[in-house]
Amino acid sequence: MLKYLRLTAVMSAVIIQFVPSDRSAIAQEREGCFLVNSAGEVINLNQLCLPQESDIKLTGNDGKFVEDYRRLAKSYSPEATNNLLQAIQRAPGQKIATAKRMCAEAKSGVSLPEFKLRAIGQAVSIENPTAKESFLADADIITTLAGNLYCPELASK
Repeated sequence: MLKYLRLTAVMSAVIIQFVPSDRSAIAQEREGCFLVNSAGEVINLNQLCLPQESDIKLTGNDGKFVEDYRRLAKSYSPEATNNLLQAIQRAPGQKIATAKRMCAEAKSGVSLPEFKLRAIGQAVSIENPTAKESFLADADIITTLAGNLYCPELASK
């Protein structure tokens, strides 16, 4: 654990030195933690940046959620599919919690289709086409699965 923290601190210090302070922020063009080197190659740093949830044992509706999410993710472009599969692999609990939160809000009056409309509104500001497709696909998949698995009584409303 101490090695991990030390490595993270060193990597952060090195990376921060190369970040110009006068540039404005831009949206991240791909999911996860990565570095683009001077040759334009993408180096995956997910193992350094985030604790992995992938070892969690999911059963019942949660297991079905992850299984169905993976299946539905494959119906999008290869780039979006890759982003979606990485996201569900890295943080299945976060996706499940989002679906359950949607159902809780739906039970208090917000319809599930309203969540999709909100996502469309938020996606307007995403300039990268792959990031936009991934964002919208994620919202669509989670909303669909929330209605199917966690609040089927609200799915048709």
